[in-house]
Amino acid sequence: MNDWYKRCYSRLLIDNHITEDDPSAMTRFDPADYVAMVKTAGVESAMVYATCHNGNCYFPTKVGHMHANLKGRDIFGETVDLLRSEGIVPVAYYTSVYHNHSAKTHPAWRFSPINGGHHNGRYWWSCPNNDEYAAFVLDEIAEVIAYDVDGIFNDMTFWPGICACASCREKYRAETGSEIPRKVDWKDPAWVRFQRFRELSMASFSQAITNHIKSIKDMTVTHQTSTIMHGWRQGYTLGIADACDYTSGDFYGGKYQHVIGSKVLAAASQNQPYEFMTSRCVNLRDHTSMKSEAELTAEAATTLANAGAYFFIDAINPDGTLEKGVYERLGAVTKTLAPFTQTVKRLQPEMVADKAFYYSSAAYVDQTTNSDIMAPSGGKPAVDEMNGASIILTRSHIPFRAVTSATEDYSGLNAIIMNNIMYTSEEENDRLRAFVANGGTLLATGTTSLFRPDGTTTGNFGLADVFGVAHTDARAKRFHYLSFEDRRWLVSSHAAAPFVKATDARVLARIVEPLFDPDAEEYTSIHSNPPSVATEYAGLTVHSFGNGQCLYLSSPVLSLQQDAQQAFGAWLFREYSPSGLVLDTNAPPCVEITVNRSTVKDAYLIGFVNYQKELPNVPVRDISVTLALPGVKAVGACTRVSNGASLDVGMNGGSLQLEVPRLDTLEMIEIEYQPA
Repeated sequence: MNDWYKRCYSRLLIDNHITEDDPSAMTRFDPADYVAMVKTAGVESAMVYATCHNGNCYFPTKVGHMHANLKGRDIFGETVDLLRSEGIVPVAYYTSVYHNHSAKTHPAWRFSPINGGHHNGRYWWSCPNNDEYAAFVLDEIAEVIAYDVDGIFNDMTFWPGICACASCREKYRAETGSEIPRKVDWKDPAWVRFQRFRELSMASFSQAITNHIKSIKDMTVTHQTSTIMHGWRQGYTLGIADACDYTSGDFYGGKYQHVIGSKVLAAASQNQPYEFMTSRCVNLRDHTSMKSEAELTAEAATTLANAGAYFFIDAINPDGTLEKGVYERLGAVTKTLAPFTQTVKRLQPEMVADKAFYYSSAAYVDQTTNSDIMAPSGGKPAVDEMNGASIILTRSHIPFRAVTSATEDYSGLNAIIMNNIMYTSEEENDRLRAFVANGGTLLATGTTSLFRPDGTTTGNFGLADVFGVAHTDARAKRFHYLSFEDRRWLVSSHAAAPFVKATDARVLARIVEPLFDPDAEEYTSIHSNPPSVATEYAGLTVHSFGNGQCLYLSSPVLSLQQDAQQAFGAWLFREYSPSGLVLDTNAPPCVEITVNRSTVKDAYLIGFVNYQKELPNVPVRDISVTLALPGVKAVGACTRVSNGASLDVGMNGGSLQLEVPRLDTLEMIEIEYQPA
């Protein structure tokens, strides 16, 4: 397979979704100017639009629709050739599902919600379960990859909603003998079966595209991966990641989404580095409001420190021109980060951590909802809880990564965090049971392992023996509290939680509820819901299992990004699973510390990212950190990547002490070592 992606850690895409509605649109596009702007940005790879959401092709197509204003000019091919001549790796952009022209001109191909309506404003969709549309996609992509591109990114491989078109109904009926259910109910196996059908359909569509491309050409293929944490409606599963040579997705949720998103992308990726995209504007809907150089630098630094390839997105002007100032600013960021980018490229590192979040796309549902398919409701409580818990670890300087529901090797981990992972298979349960029995710590919350992937349940947790608690059919009120047994500490929660009873586990805190239901007209206090009624149910427990332990937390308090709940989470990890890598540091919470290990030489790369809420960053001075790096017998050269200066490293009983005298946004320390 073409491995260009291992050599390119700075990348760029210029969005081009310009319609034909204005006769002047795209008439001033100049491939030479386009490539000049890419060079000004200083990146190593550029993704070029072949086909956009409008369904317009930027090359002469025999099967699709070419942008009329180009009048037959092949600007895609011209741009690709110029990039190649300048030593910049060209990658093609293609979009499926969100493809206006195919949906508008082929009514039978259209995505069709059960309540009618084939589009939402500007967006028209085609259904991947329609075989004619799927064949059209393969034919159009074959035209794209005939050009001299090293890879292709297939965007929008996700469901825009719940489709009930004729193709979906026929295929679901043929597979199950059933009609599409009308009610969203995550405790009903009939609904869960339909959701699994939706997931498999999109994964199969993605894999068919990848297989088709690979049968024609040796090149990389990736599909949109940003929906990996978006929830059930878009139907993302690891089946889509399996169709990618590396994961790639665009995110806009700020620092902490960036931190956890990087870990999840890395865990799901078949090859490293993953690709983390974000817009140079505040979001994709704003065409001109550009992020500051400080913010762009902090974003790219976060990706590099987490062993990924950073990727910026700009958007072309309607007439086809580009703004030089944008690329000058991106070029300034690239120049600032150049020593770090070159070091990451040279070492090709991967994340090292002894804590991991458990990723499962099946978990990203709201089990409390029960709604009509025409108006599905609910949030993503498992995602919210993972986000909140990841902030706790980041601010506490506990390096972490992610594992997925398909991960079989837990090497290097001493703790796994399962945030309300509602569906688990017997194979998953067996792996987790063995992990704890062999000395690991499991932190499980909510309804983790209560259901099998098909929606059936015994009524108790699949990992009840590991948890040391038993599930009941009752639930705590939406407002409730954790009341600790051995200290005066009440931690509040604002979402419902299952009532569980301790069987073998030791109870650390019990559930206390308000006197009245939070939604009732009777109340104790008009503004709040004070704790009043102590229950017999466990809120937090610890249970010894084999050589390890399990912490079970009934309540989703970790999702609350407030000081009280964050302090509780920090105590929980400090008390029961402190970091085995970062043993001590005086770094403030705004600094993320990452540990990466080279895959090509005996070296570690320690990252320090100063990413403050108010930018530009105030420099942090005189950071000291004590590390325990796995597999190190002796330390050799130690180098500050920012300036190439040697750094003294103290050794004490197997741990390393190092100092960073000044941290503006990013510093990396390369540590060569002799393996143990």
